Amino acid sequence: MRAGFIGTGTITQAVVKGMLRFGVPFERILLSPRNAQTAAELAALDGRVQVCESNQQVLDHSDVVCLAVVPQIAAEVLGDLEFNARHHVISFMAGVSLDQLRGWVRTSGKIARAVPLPAVAEGKGSTAICPADDIARAIFAPLGQAVEVDSEDKFDALSAVTATMASFYAVLETEASWLAKQGIDYADARAFLSGYCVGLAHDTTRGVQPFSQMVEHSMTPGGINEQVHAELSRRGAYAYYDEALDGVLRRIRGNA
Repeated sequence: MRAGFIGTGTITQAVVKGMLRFGVPFERILLSPRNAQTAAELAALDGRVQVCESNQQVLDHSDVVCLAVVPQIAAEVLGDLEFNARHHVISFMAGVSLDQLRGWVRTSGKIARAVPLPAVAEGKGSTAICPADDIARAIFAPLGQAVEVDSEDKFDALSAVTATMASFYAVLETEASWLAKQGIDYADARAFLSGYCVGLAHDTTRGVQPFSQMVEHSMTPGGINEQVHAELSRRGAYAYYDEALDGVLRRIRGNA
C-alpha cells in the first residue's frame, strides 16, 4: 500500500504515527506539503514517509488517498487535483457525503468515509467507517476499534457522539475543582481522576455487556454510586445528552 495524505494536520499526524507504531503494512506514505513542520516531523520518523512538493504529486505516487482537509476548502483543494480509478479514497472530512465527495474527486474508484480520533496514535482510538471497506479496516483496526456501518445516517450518528469530548473533560474539571475545594492540590486531584478514568475505560473493553448493566453492577443498594446516579437521574442530567446530540446530528445533516 502506498498511502497518500492530502492535508497534514492533527488527524493525519495521529494516523501516521499510529500506522508506524502498530505495524500497519505499507510500502510508502506520501504527505502533502501543507503544514510543513508537521510533515517534516513525520518524515523524520521513518524513511518510508516522504513529503511531496504538491498535492498532485501525492496522488501521482499513491494508490490509497486519505483526505484530511477542512470541509470549508475541500471543493477548492480537490477541484485542482486529478484522481483516477486506481485511487482508493478515504475521506476524514466531517459532513461531506459520499455523493458530494464523488462529485469533487470525479473518479469511479472506491470511496469510503472514516472519522479517526487523535487517540489512534496510541492505538486506543475508535474509528467509524462507512461503508465497510477492507483498506480502511486494515489501517484502523490495529489503531483501536474500527466500527463499520452500512449507511451514512448511522455514520452521522457515530460522528455526532464525538462532540462529547469537551463535555467529558468538563465533568473531570468539575470534579477536580471540587476536590481542590476540599483542600486537595489540583495536580493531585488531576492525577487521581486521570487514573480513575483509565480504569473505568479499561473495564468497558473487558466484555460486551451493555453499559446499562455496568451501571447496575457499579452500584450497591444504598451506596454512594447509587446516590449520585439517582440524583443526576432525578434532575434529568442524562436527558440533556440526548437533546444536545439531536442538535449536533441535525447540524451534521444540514438541518440545523
